[in-house]
Amino acid sequence: MKLENVKKFLHGCRVAKTALICILGVPMFFVFSEVPANFIGSFLHVDPTYTGGLVAEEIVDPIGNASEKGGLVCYTVHQPVTGARWQKSSEYWQVVFNYNGAAAQKNSVVYIAADNMARGGQDWNFALKIDGVQGQVYDNDGSYICAAEIYPLNGGEQVKARIPLQDKRLQPLLASKKTWHYFDFGGAAGGASQASDTVPVEASMVAKKKDKGKDAEDEAFIERVKKMYDAAFNNGASDSSDDGADHMVAINAALEEYGKKIEQNPNDYISLANYGSWLAKKGGESSALKAMKLVKEAYVYLDKAAELCEGQEGEIEVLMNRASVSASVPEMVFKKSEVGANDFIKVANLSNNKILKAYCYAMACECYKKCKKESNAFIALQEAKKALE
Repeated sequence: MKLENVKKFLHGCRVAKTALICILGVPMFFVFSEVPANFIGSFLHVDPTYTGGLVAEEIVDPIGNASEKGGLVCYTVHQPVTGARWQKSSEYWQVVFNYNGAAAQKNSVVYIAADNMARGGQDWNFALKIDGVQGQVYDNDGSYICAAEIYPLNGGEQVKARIPLQDKRLQPLLASKKTWHYFDFGGAAGGASQASDTVPVEASMVAKKKDKGKDAEDEAFIERVKKMYDAAFNNGASDSSDDGADHMVAINAALEEYGKKIEQNPNDYISLANYGSWLAKKGGESSALKAMKLVKEAYVYLDKAAELCEGQEGEIEVLMNRASVSASVPEMVFKKSEVGANDFIKVANLSNNKILKAYCYAMACECYKKCKKESNAFIALQEAKKALE
């Protein structure tokens, strides 16, 4: 490839093209660095009594405020555990709160009713009160039952609550098939707040089987969205990069081009973002150690560009650059999947193009899965589907 053609290509490069090049520039080092962990993980099995029990129900946006900062994104109900070893309680029941950012609420209370417990005229059987890292369980007459184990994780974005089931007032939960949950953020347990003021959320207590067919359907949808994106923004091309020496010539020419622009204007966020993307792409053609160094350097430019572009023209291009690199590099090495997901979602919110919106949400879904934020991944996938309706 001649340098003149490279320069023409660079000047005519659109946002989508730049993003595609970044994604396709994943080095074999990046790919294979994920293999050992995935390979080993496929042979490991962690007993569910250590992790909270099998998942019985995942309720997305249970109170309709998931989009708010600190809103409840997902509420997960596990099947009660018995015979747990090396745990504080051998019998317990776990519920998990996943928030959009750290939860701002204090004195959170969940009033719970079970299908096999008498309620004595009340709407609920017992209340779980959470205040920071403290937890208590009360009967529906306001009597204290026991302390609950509270584990805030990910800076407060996730809160795991374990209710010990040694007390005879709670043991019927071991045989319960269904429960109802009333959420009260800001209330006080023990009868001071009325569960009847909120709408209950129904949850199974029986572990659900993994739906492999649904997983395959979701994966097929994401691949279809990617093809739609390629057709709309890249003329259907799945790879526009060259091989061999010409490929590295193109990378170096791009770095030289954008490097000169940055010298002229250190705050040229478009050039900063593109320079960072091409640096990451160069890492894709390098040895493992050099790749790590180049990607780390790339984020210096990408992060600066993202900071400078907020609310400015060209913000989408900058965010797509960083998001695409973040989606490409291995999570176990760089821990950038969540950064990528957040950038993709921001682009989706900035754009009115339904294909671009669907693509960004689909990519956010994949990024969230990489960093084990399954609830966020589920919501992003639903948004991708909505975008194409």
